[in-house]
Amino acid sequence: MVNNSDRVTVEELTEEFGVSGATIRRDLASLAEDGLIERFHGGALPASNGSTGRTQAQETVTNPSGKRAIAERAVGELSDGDAVFFDTGPTTMEVAKVLPESLTLLVATNSPENAFELRETCGDVKVVGDSLRRTSDALVGPSAESYLRKTNFDVVFLETDAIQSDGGLSVSNEDEARIKSLLCDGGRLVILVADGSKVERQSFREFASVEDVDIFVTDAPLSEEMRAVFDRANVQVLDVLNANGTQRSTDSR
Repeated sequence: MVNNSDRVTVEELTEEFGVSGATIRRDLASLAEDGLIERFHGGALPASNGSTGRTQAQETVTNPSGKRAIAERAVGELSDGDAVFFDTGPTTMEVAKVLPESLTLLVATNSPENAFELRETCGDVKVVGDSLRRTSDALVGPSAESYLRKTNFDVVFLETDAIQSDGGLSVSNEDEARIKSLLCDGGRLVILVADGSKVERQSFREFASVEDVDIFVTDAPLSEEMRAVFDRANVQVLDVLNANGTQRSTDSR
């Protein structure tokens, strides 16, 4: 039930299974300990890697061709000498894989998997974070947050679990939400990379809105309603089905 829903409450589960709240809470705690779900006060939501309990490195990437197309379009926004942060996620991993060797970049990430990939092209990689989350392979914690508050990046490649119908960006974990919020604040050019499965969905913790993004690169056309949300936020939408995208202003904030 948890993995088939955006979120469920203890009350909903007790009604569904006809058992006590204490029993449900014990079962949820056990599932969360195994990395199969994530808990919040009063309920649970799917694990941020897609509900299997496996880490990002172990998880089969969904929509690999779409993510690769997004990555190949996104790297076109880079310039030689840029300081670039790679958020944790399978799409930013694809961006790391297709970086042109001709570019000299200063790179940082809170993903060990991305760090190993970036090392092949960029050499030295700044890895930030205190503790490694089991379900997403994201490094989070106070040192990462402190570092990001004091550091400016020319480009940030940002991932999200969900792009809400009102333009909110949300993820299933509060620690990752804080990191992503700081990335939006510290990037001169924030590039959101997300395939169509993330659009018009909602996750647990909102960390920013599309107004905090400069460019959105995706593999699927937006509905008229979502296109209007990005239009109002003055975001440049690049649909890889249309190489030219829909041009919007990308003035730095």
